[in-house]
Amino acid sequence: MADYLEFLEKLDRKAYHEGEWQWQEGGFTVTRTTHWSPPGCHMGCGVLLYTKDNKLEKVEGDPLNAVANGKLCMRCLDLPEAVNHPNRLKYPLRRTGERGQDKWERISWDDAYDEITEKVLAIKQEHGPESIVVVHGTGRNIGWQVPYFASACMETPNVSTFGFTGFACYLPRMIGTSAKYGDMIIVDASQAHHDRYANPEWERPGVILVWGNEPIKSNADGFLGHWLVQCVQMGSKIISVDPRLTWWGARAAYWLPVRPGTDAVVAMALLNVVIGEDLYDHEFVDCWTYGFDALAERIADKTPEWASPLCDVDPETLRGAARLIAASSSCACQWGLAFEQQIAALGVTESVADLMAITGNIDNPGGNALYRCAFLIEKRYGLGDEYIDPEVYDKKLIPATSGINESNIVSCADTDTILAAIETGEPYPIQMFWVQSS
Repeated sequence: MADYLEFLEKLDRKAYHEGEWQWQEGGFTVTRTTHWSPPGCHMGCGVLLYTKDNKLEKVEGDPLNAVANGKLCMRCLDLPEAVNHPNRLKYPLRRTGERGQDKWERISWDDAYDEITEKVLAIKQEHGPESIVVVHGTGRNIGWQVPYFASACMETPNVSTFGFTGFACYLPRMIGTSAKYGDMIIVDASQAHHDRYANPEWERPGVILVWGNEPIKSNADGFLGHWLVQCVQMGSKIISVDPRLTWWGARAAYWLPVRPGTDAVVAMALLNVVIGEDLYDHEFVDCWTYGFDALAERIADKTPEWASPLCDVDPETLRGAARLIAASSSCACQWGLAFEQQIAALGVTESVADLMAITGNIDNPGGNALYRCAFLIEKRYGLGDEYIDPEVYDKKLIPATSGINESNIVSCADTDTILAAIETGEPYPIQMFWVQSS
């Protein structure tokens, strides 16, 4: 924290044009803005764009930005290459040849809008809005606009992260924590405070459990890796669960080189130690949890010795990591796609969610903060359902046995069912496929 306070004190805010959004500097026009870089992170980084003769020449981090504090990853730094690439699509195009010939002509935005509107209205009237499928990529800055557009304008129930982009990325963790906690969790790295680490009420995480994730490289799920680096510089200890020796594992109090696909085994062994050695937070368990006795019974025989041959982690390493989590002032879990990209996605998610809960690390200083999404977006990736006629909504393309409509926990239409409708015309033909950022 002292380093961060020193950084704030030395920062020449006047030199970085505090309060201005654009200025001239050395022959460049400098524009202060926020950028989401596809296929990028879920976070918007503060950037300074240097343009000359209406061309982007270079990008720098904005030291006055409270989120990124002037730090950028390669996605932002490489923006000039992406923006100026000759193959970048900039204007609406209409196909002029047959499908597959790759022949196009440029048309105006007004022409594109009129043509799309005419076709959408005709399809809705002749075939019903359910015959329109709208596909969007995973979250980022279109996670609410596209579902809202599909529901309120297209009036279709068939909005999807088609191709399992969401189902194999973050959605199981969102659904798993929503089922357990009512919201998703994010490491408390002081990002909720305007003055960040200088806030006297903030406490650094005692332990950062980095599980199946490389925060510095990926900056995943509403997170910037350098936040955790600063926490480590302030004294946070690391437990790394990763088959690879990453930056985090090399600096960890415990590195658990798990055999891929056996993360649930590790989680159950950690739960076994915490419960079996009576290291859990009794007050939190008594006041805020349910089903603890059933959990304790379920993992009673899942000892580190049981787990070790399955997950390739030494029993004493498992035992030491569990004790450190339980004994620490707080523990925050930064997890990654390793959770989604295995068969037991929800099981792994919920076992680690249980571990954080029974050690009292939910919505506590330096632990795992509960965050409600902005823009009224839900963890279901749904928005605007209320604009869809209930009879039309009942036609959403989902497997007959999924129970999704009954529970409504996942708003997305199902990929396999959409493909079947395209190929067979059952339960009805698809007339239009709108794909955006996917």
